[in-house]
Amino acid sequence: MSFGVRVVQGDGTTVVEVGGEVDIDTAPRMRAALEDAITTGMPIVVDLAEVTFMDSAGFGVLASIHLQAKRVGTPVRLRAVSDRIRRLLSLLGLDAVLTIEPGSAERRDARAGG
Repeated sequence: MSFGVRVVQGDGTTVVEVGGEVDIDTAPRMRAALEDAITTGMPIVVDLAEVTFMDSAGFGVLASIHLQAKRVGTPVRLRAVSDRIRRLLSLLGLDAVLTIEPGSAERRDARAGG
């Protein structure tokens, strides 16, 4: 699956939907979308339901965006986090810092076989 990022605003929230592989080549596009979302001043939801792979560049973006948003008082939470990405967030200690919605991605994991 090719990488894609889409921003949807509504109900007082900015949802940034990310899909495909988040790596050193695509992470800057995710970062740009999230930085733009911070400027709206609305709470941000990062929907990872369609993410098939994420490397350290993607995790770095999530950590960096969390810090930037915290400085300006904008809440950020992750939605639809696969078990695989959740485990990596835990190994990196980011699960203690980032807000992750409960019950995240059972459907996505089932579709991906994983």
